[in-house]
Amino acid sequence: MRILLVFFLLFPFLALAQAYNQLGKPNFFGFHYRHILPMQQMQSGTQKFSDSVLQTSITPQDGYTYGGMLRYGITDLISIETGLYYTQRHFQIQSTRTDSALTVDQRLRFVQFEIPIQGNIGIQLSRSIYANAALGGAVLYKPTSVATYVNPYDKHEFRQVGLVDINKKVGFDIRTSIGFGYRNKKAGVFYVGATAFVQLQPAFVLLSRYQYENFKQAAFGDVNASGFGLDFKYFIPYTRPGRLIFQQGPIE
Repeated sequence: MRILLVFFLLFPFLALAQAYNQLGKPNFFGFHYRHILPMQQMQSGTQKFSDSVLQTSITPQDGYTYGGMLRYGITDLISIETGLYYTQRHFQIQSTRTDSALTVDQRLRFVQFEIPIQGNIGIQLSRSIYANAALGGAVLYKPTSVATYVNPYDKHEFRQVGLVDINKKVGFDIRTSIGFGYRNKKAGVFYVGATAFVQLQPAFVLLSRYQYENFKQAAFGDVNASGFGLDFKYFIPYTRPGRLIFQQGPIE
């Protein structure tokens, strides 16, 4: 269902992408998959929160991004890329009641949508192989808060909430990419690379709650979700010539 939703939202790009633009350069429509890896160097490793007898740690796990993208050609080697992505991040959460050594492990799944905008420069290494470098950012939309809970022994309830404030559903990040592409007029463009991204705001606030009968504890804090991703892209070959913005007129 999610794949169909993303495809439906991206369908208008198909009408714009498979043609030459007004600068006389080809546009490309493509599909992008990114395998996301957390990076300790970007302060997105294990984060810990505590309150009295409750101690909670949250650790980012592998995630993924997929969607469609449009590469708008400016010159033969310079282009602008944008699109619409669905991103799912996974987190491992461990909560402990320190005075009783009761520990639980939980997993939290967090979803957001992205609209990236990046300037891309290609360097031709051979007839078909290009090195690519890109720099830009993305608009992030976090549609809802998420939660998970467990109730060991039917007495102790541990609840984890990834809280998204209604006024903070939209965020931003900066990102840079590097990779290599293989271009073929009939087969399209195949790209393999990597992207590092730094979110300018916390992804969400983790609210960790513990309750045993009338005894309650809560710990909370901001969660950073910056990271690193391995990119795989495929651009459909263009087939429809368009018209230049300046057409040759009659000789006067």
